[in-house]
Amino acid sequence: MPTVLTAIPVYNGAHFFPQTLDCIAAQTRRPDRIVVIDNASTDATPDIVRAYSHLNLEYRRNPTNVGGAGNLNLCLQLADQADLLHLMMADDLVGPTFLQRSVDALAGIPGQALSYVLDDKINQQGRVVQQAHRPADTTPRRVPPAEFLRRQGNLDSILLPGVLFKTDRRPIPAGFRNFPQVADCVFMAELVHLGFSVVEIPEVLCQYRLNELNATSANRSRIDSFVRDEWRAMELIAGWIPESPLQRRLSHAWLKVRFAARTEVKRQLFAAANPAYAAEIDAVRREIAGPFLGAAGLAAVHARDFMRRLRGQPTRLKEFESLQDPGR
Repeated sequence: MPTVLTAIPVYNGAHFFPQTLDCIAAQTRRPDRIVVIDNASTDATPDIVRAYSHLNLEYRRNPTNVGGAGNLNLCLQLADQADLLHLMMADDLVGPTFLQRSVDALAGIPGQALSYVLDDKINQQGRVVQQAHRPADTTPRRVPPAEFLRRQGNLDSILLPGVLFKTDRRPIPAGFRNFPQVADCVFMAELVHLGFSVVEIPEVLCQYRLNELNATSANRSRIDSFVRDEWRAMELIAGWIPESPLQRRLSHAWLKVRFAARTEVKRQLFAAANPAYAAEIDAVRREIAGPFLGAAGLAAVHARDFMRRLRGQPTRLKEFESLQDPGR
């Protein structure tokens, strides 16, 4: 029977940490080991670990804060100590059958691999603010590498807590790079580029919490993390997709249109409250996408919003605002 190790990187996560530990305790197939790597928290995180003694948590505390990516990379160092590795964020949740479904989906897959489930977005109160599409057929399927890389390159990323890594008791051949906003997206794309197989479990078994204290929210005010890093990530992942020279040129142009569209939504988000920052975001869009592809991206956003209004649906901006505002 394969062994499962759940590693939980945490920094000052006491507010939501008990709920995360409760969802691990509720698994129909519990991890064989649970390792908490505390990134020098200054809150009640150590007290919570002691309170959950029934889970036999292994607690490791970094003497100094090594950053979010650094702490995740410490978790990856545990990969060769189990057959399967789960990286669980300390404020997210997984459904009771997550591990069992994931272990079963990876059974029989040769070599190193990863599986992923679908996710809902929840706010600080645990209310679902964006519900994932629920397919009628929940049969796991193998995902072709090029399909997965294109999805990751579009930053339509799967979420780390909903991923199970089949390690074969070997080291993970990549780590989290210095992309504060999209490091997990790049990381999983690189694994597939290096030969990992991918299995999709089309079932909603993960809840990703949007809260004002997480890294995603903190990075909104940093132009490099919030905007430029997205383009760096898109370009990097695109380079891993096997394509002819002509296909690569067309894909590169499409990526600029998509980047421009994403950036326009972000510009709109700050247009009223911080026009100077909105102008800075727009300048990055024009710098990277150029005049023609940048305009195409803007047109795509406005056309989509127009169609949504006709159907009585929220615009992309309103949808984005609801996800970024943890109180909604």
